[in-house]
Amino acid sequence: MEDIELLGILCCPATGQDLRLATEAERNALGRPDSETVFVTADGQRAYVSQDGIPILLPDSSQALL
Repeated sequence: MEDIELLGILCCPATGQDLRLATEAERNALGRPDSETVFVTADGQRAYVSQDGIPILLPDSSQALL
């Protein structure tokens, strides 16, 4: 399944907010390469990465974006 298709069904496990794809600036702030998919909460406060194409959506795995 494509990451874009996942956006319609994924939400943050900690807050319940919708997720969106991270911008280039957000990926850079997290030190993540452009090739890695990063999902960000609607308010831009939490980020989740994918590992081998699988989103890791565990509350303890989120990274703060401030």
